[in-house]
Amino acid sequence: MGRLESYDDDSIVVGIVPRPCGACGTTIGRLRLSLDTVLASQGDFVGIRTVGTAACCGDVRSAPYPAVHLAALLEHLQDCPNH
Repeated sequence: MGRLESYDDDSIVVGIVPRPCGACGTTIGRLRLSLDTVLASQGDFVGIRTVGTAACCGDVRSAPYPAVHLAALLEHLQDCPNH
């Protein structure tokens, strides 16, 4: 994960090594990471995953950043006034 640029209650925006967007090809240097629920085909809860959203076109893809770490970071940011 790159440098933390901003955050809200549901996501963080991080600076990343610039790379082409997988959907539109625009070079992106930041990514919004958030949590998404993973459901079984019958609607049973299975878990959570981290998704990355590109600012250029809104393309959403699974992100390799561990969901448990992102959840802990979001909780920490909500409770810590120094960030």
